[in-house]
Amino acid sequence: MKKEKRKIKYFIIILIIIIGILPAINFYQYAIKYDFKKLFNTDKVEMYVNYGFYKVLNRSLEQESVIIGKNDFLFLGNKYSKVLHKTQGIYKYKEKDIDNWTNKLKGIQTWYEDRGIKFVIVIAPNKHSVYKDKLPRWINNDNITITDTIMDYSRKKDINILDLREILTMNKTKYDNLLYLKTDTHWNGLGASIGYNETINFINKKYQMSYDYVPFEYTYHDDRGKDLSNFLKISNILPNNHEESIWFKFNKNHDVCIGNIDKKTHQLKKCKVKDNPRFSINGQPQYTINDKPINKQNALILCDSFGTHNSQLYNASFNNVWKFHHGHIYGNRLSDFVTKHKPDIVIYQVVERALYSNRIVKKLSNINIINYNNNGSKLFDINNIKYKYHKNNRLTIKDKKLITTHVDPIIILNELKTKSKFVRLNYNLDSSVKTHFQLFYKENKSSKYNENDSYRVAIKKGNNKISLSIPSKYINNNLRVDLVGKIGQYKVNDFSIYEIE
Repeated sequence: MKKEKRKIKYFIIILIIIIGILPAINFYQYAIKYDFKKLFNTDKVEMYVNYGFYKVLNRSLEQESVIIGKNDFLFLGNKYSKVLHKTQGIYKYKEKDIDNWTNKLKGIQTWYEDRGIKFVIVIAPNKHSVYKDKLPRWINNDNITITDTIMDYSRKKDINILDLREILTMNKTKYDNLLYLKTDTHWNGLGASIGYNETINFINKKYQMSYDYVPFEYTYHDDRGKDLSNFLKISNILPNNHEESIWFKFNKNHDVCIGNIDKKTHQLKKCKVKDNPRFSINGQPQYTINDKPINKQNALILCDSFGTHNSQLYNASFNNVWKFHHGHIYGNRLSDFVTKHKPDIVIYQVVERALYSNRIVKKLSNINIINYNNNGSKLFDINNIKYKYHKNNRLTIKDKKLITTHVDPIIILNELKTKSKFVRLNYNLDSSVKTHFQLFYKENKSSKYNENDSYRVAIKKGNNKISLSIPSKYINNNLRVDLVGKIGQYKVNDFSIYEIE
């Protein structure tokens, strides 16, 4: 106790001295561009104070952002997704909510598999879960966590979820190097490569596939502090070899073309050829094209900052790789992207602390925007009188002219039946106003039409050409169509339905 008090006493004295000479230090630094306000800039004081608390007292002055563990290990604080509460098993949740969440996750898996797409959700573990032994003594990590509960429900429901916590914990004793650097939140190249190998292995086993693993060697690089030391503002005073980063060297050149994906439209921008770049998609979704991949398949990867370290491995593994942050694309926009690009594999790689998110399990629409064409066998044409349907008295349509006299001008395709799995609905409309059209579908014949089971598409001024892929059961259960959302006159150049072969 006396020793600790002495440390604190000396540290306070040093701190007072530093504050006293702070203006002189800053004047010297900013002498060229004199700025009175900068005389009392505290960045340098914070840096040395934080470093002193870190090295001498084993304490963090940014406790919400960073906590100090044993042997100079830094860990993310509770400010981020309540990670400490989740680590200690004191994060509050109801089991019925986890049951409901995993039901939705199972629905996501079913949606992909119904379309012949292989699916896996990979848990990239919190550093707290892999290096429990390095957490500070005041952290109790013996309780059941929310991740444990999610895994329990997922196993019972046969969800394709790969939990890397145990795998990485076992592997950390097999190597001389760390799997997560002391000053980083994320896994390094070693940890990420284990995650990559386990993911490919998981997909191979689940779907009886034989995807190859890209061959590589590790490269080692001296490094200063990473993101957690940046939070403490101490990276600049750590030695240049404080950490040893691990990256990859490949036995052949991979001429990978990398390009941005437009954040709003999800259109692919022009790509540029680079030698297998590593990249982060936190701020910008991107895609890669590899003409000579180890596996001639396409993958959609929804990830987060943990996706940077294994990005090169996936670039080399697949022909086309589209990468988004899992919090930036979901629901209808995600299902539209998948329907358009048709990936063979979809990998959700989610950091453990962010796993329990409603965006991840947001329902994917069974109705999706597709390219406009007239391929297939025609089932219906609103401009041909031989095709029958029900309409209310709020619209008339003749000679391609649509006149609506009240809101909700409705037609119901009650005479239409099909045996194909999906149909294509084409809608070509000239409009003088901005409005929308809306489909109301029924999962069961006896269901009622409602807003939750609907799909809305915006109509702009001028010509609109829209093509939708629709499951046949919605057609067979009497699909309702609200052709426009406003009173007025419109020209229906085409409203037809085709079977998709």
